[in-house]
Amino acid sequence: MSTMKESGQRIALDRIRVPDNVRSLDEAHVQALAGSIALQGVLVPLVVRPDGEAFELVAGFHRLAAARSLGLAEVPVVVRDADTEEADRAVENIARKQLNPYEEAKAVRAMLDRGLTETGAAQALGWPKARVSARVKVLELPELTQQMIGDGTIALSAVDQLRAIGTVAPTLLEAVIAYLDDGNAWAAERLVREPGWVLDAALANAGDTGGVFAAHLHTAGAHEIAGLRLGKKTEQLYAECERLHRQLDRYVYGPPPIRFAEEDIDRARAAGVLIEFDSGRPIIVDRSLYRELVKMAIKRTHGDLEAKAAAAAEHKKTQRTDGPAADPVAVAKRERDAQLRELADQAHGANADLGTALISHLAAVDPADLAVARFFVYALLRADHDRSPYAQTGERIARLAAQGVRLVIEELRSDVTKTRKDGSRGRLRFDYGDPRDPQAAIRWLWSFIDGAKTAGELYGRALVVVAAEQHASRLVVPASQRMPATRWSSHKDHAAKALRKLAGSHLPASLTQLEQAVKRAHAAYEQAETAARHVPAGGAEVEPA
Repeated sequence: MSTMKESGQRIALDRIRVPDNVRSLDEAHVQALAGSIALQGVLVPLVVRPDGEAFELVAGFHRLAAARSLGLAEVPVVVRDADTEEADRAVENIARKQLNPYEEAKAVRAMLDRGLTETGAAQALGWPKARVSARVKVLELPELTQQMIGDGTIALSAVDQLRAIGTVAPTLLEAVIAYLDDGNAWAAERLVREPGWVLDAALANAGDTGGVFAAHLHTAGAHEIAGLRLGKKTEQLYAECERLHRQLDRYVYGPPPIRFAEEDIDRARAAGVLIEFDSGRPIIVDRSLYRELVKMAIKRTHGDLEAKAAAAAEHKKTQRTDGPAADPVAVAKRERDAQLRELADQAHGANADLGTALISHLAAVDPADLAVARFFVYALLRADHDRSPYAQTGERIARLAAQGVRLVIEELRSDVTKTRKDGSRGRLRFDYGDPRDPQAAIRWLWSFIDGAKTAGELYGRALVVVAAEQHASRLVVPASQRMPATRWSSHKDHAAKALRKLAGSHLPASLTQLEQAVKRAHAAYEQAETAARHVPAGGAEVEPA
């Protein structure tokens, strides 16, 4: 049976045996293949391996079923040996179904477990080697993490960040995954660009019961230092730092910043307890070492402050012994200017710290946070109307109330239709109040907005107010009161486009029909006006010039 090792041959269908553990086939796919094979034949050979006097199918299950449904006698095959059949099965499995990254990773792992290298698996699958390596990394994570990557809760691009956490602190990774899996999947998208923020959020969520520790190895604040219980000697040294800090600058507020040095980071790195990402501050996960590093940083800060205080005292002593007493105002001014110059140096770092803190903690927020909604909604609506003819305060609220809320809320209008002498009602009329002083409408607007209990409700109520002014028909008031709707100008006109998309589908059919009727009335008038311009008083039509 030496011919069994040959490739590119044709063999009879009854010599091909299907393994017992094959998944059920997709009948629709089988039928589609049968139609193609009936017209063009089997273009892609089946993959088989020798099995005594017969062959066992390795890849091509749907093609075999289609060929049998057509009653074909033989099919083209490629014969593989045991060293390559697992790769063929994996290829068949991946090609047969659209797999997610987790399922792809398991298929790749099966190939590697059978002896293939990553390069060999990449060649068999027709993938770049980097893709195979990326799928292997997925399987280095906990099972729940793998499944969350598979279902799309966590982006595949966050694998490196998760591995960086898990390699150094597996329990910390568990806390992060538990946080994301506990209704906080919205935070998962920040893993790639702001992993430090996700770590902070997960630790805050776990609280003291989480049993994990992590801290940014950049600066240590007073609250952190107090919680570390560094001992009486270090606490006294920290208090001395604060005293020296105030001595150097009488206007300073709070304790001096306790900054870590590169040597502290190197020590944590050498101990294997440092998590480092491509961006953001390094994070230490060992509490005992962190305590020692904080002690060293406090001692280092105390030495720096002592040296500055000694230099300042020497400078002051020199000033007292040199010449007559200086003008106290001039001395105070020089001291102030010197302090401001020193503070200007500190301001560079403070601004950098501010940027890092804001990007790490505020660049993405919970859309359900009511405080977030209040900031944007109340800033959008602006200040109260003060009824002053000399200021623009509250102009937007007055406009939204007078041109929108006043016209669409029934309780803000009164029916003033007159009764004829015969007892019948005259032409329908409503009084909408004074548009120059729409206080009733403003009170209703703020009561409506302030009544929101959730962020989504607050956003929605603000949209109601805005859309009312945008779409209310001005026909109900005299022409002198008809102001055009507010133009919500913005970068690339995003605001106006979004407003049309949000409110457009909720406009009632009655309003749409009314607007169409108004357009037809205007069009009829313009048509009549155009025709009249071309007919002279005598009645003869004038040829256009």
